[in-house]
Amino acid sequence: MKIKILFWTLFHFGVVLSGQVNIEYNKPVLKLTLPSYSTPDVGRVIFRYTVKDVQKHGVAVLTTEGWQYQTSEVSLDGADEVSVYAVIYDLHGNLKEVTDTSTLKLAQQGAVEIPSPRRIRAVIFRDDFNTLNKASWRSEVSMYGGGNGEFQVYTNDPKNVYTHDGHLYLKPIATVSDPRFNENFLHTGYMDMLTLFGECTHDGNNGCTRTGGAEILPPVMSGKVLSIPSLRYGTVEVRARLPKGDWLWPAIWMVPKDSKYGGWPRSGEIDIMESKGNPGPDFVEKVTSHLIWGTSWEHQYWAITYHGERHATNWYSQFHTWRMEWTHDHILTFVDNQLIMTAAPPAGGFYEQGKFTGTNIWASGTKMAPFDQDFYLILNVAVGGTNGYFADGNHYGNVTKPWHNSWPHPKLDFWNAHNTWLPTWHGENAALVVDYVEFKSL
Repeated sequence: MKIKILFWTLFHFGVVLSGQVNIEYNKPVLKLTLPSYSTPDVGRVIFRYTVKDVQKHGVAVLTTEGWQYQTSEVSLDGADEVSVYAVIYDLHGNLKEVTDTSTLKLAQQGAVEIPSPRRIRAVIFRDDFNTLNKASWRSEVSMYGGGNGEFQVYTNDPKNVYTHDGHLYLKPIATVSDPRFNENFLHTGYMDMLTLFGECTHDGNNGCTRTGGAEILPPVMSGKVLSIPSLRYGTVEVRARLPKGDWLWPAIWMVPKDSKYGGWPRSGEIDIMESKGNPGPDFVEKVTSHLIWGTSWEHQYWAITYHGERHATNWYSQFHTWRMEWTHDHILTFVDNQLIMTAAPPAGGFYEQGKFTGTNIWASGTKMAPFDQDFYLILNVAVGGTNGYFADGNHYGNVTKPWHNSWPHPKLDFWNAHNTWLPTWHGENAALVVDYVEFKSL
């Protein structure tokens, strides 16, 4: 038994995307087609679609009808909507285009025209790091800990933040390797960021001044830079080599310039890349990407837009290119032109996707709110922390995690085990090394 119950056709720049829902043996089958005759240079097609607020994807295969994907792993009734767009790659694996999202009801018949894909146009910022341009980047100088109980102090010291041969280095080192500090200083010293480094950029959690005691001063100095240029819609591209070393936490991410919807996570966060430096397939061999958004600390729904991870054994030995593409309909992240994450909210935006109740804190914005405002880029290497990113009880290869997140003195416990983790930080292999950063507008 086969009954067609829906058919639509989407036109843009000569590419025809068609879809239908059939009933075959009492099961709904969703079928999507991109006819090959209209796109002769296509090498790969991925359909991204949403049914009942659940985001799914399917890799198309080339058939006599064109690029096609079909699945019976859908639950449909006569009141359902299907939102769909296509991600199209050329024969060399490079992204060719991404269609805007179109939402169709099962009862809808006939052709639906979607807007033309928005093209990426002008380069509005690029840095090849021949020098560290202070008009483009500012260093974080603070013991704040990122709100995650991280163990490093971020400095503007050239041992932690510097350029060399056209690369930016963000390099963590043991605090005691600086001749101004020693073991006794960690336990009893007084760290004043303004006196030591000429400025303090974040005073939260005693970020500007702190005295050693039962909990020691930060045992690691590291680097974090924030871009002065910002972007709203377009692409961000970062070519980088990741660090390797136990308990390192490199990140390429974006936060809002003005936080127009309120403090974190109400105004959103875009995590283009995060990883862990420990050896193994779940750590230094894995990179992840997701969005953070929500109405409060207790109600933030990063997991809904955590759709991807990529695995490789050479993130730390070779350079790779991370890219975030941001339109009025969706945010996509890629590494080396391979799609990692897709975030495409329904018509009601992230408020609808999160199934929130009560006042819509993003009602004054667009469908993409809170991701409809200027964001700037952050590059950093954090170390450790107590927020669960390095979870208690996890197996970290042959290494036992030397602190527990709930223990009263995690920095001290971490530092007491430095003979096990510090030898894994091999010079500049422990640094996040950035070749270039580029912003393009829509």
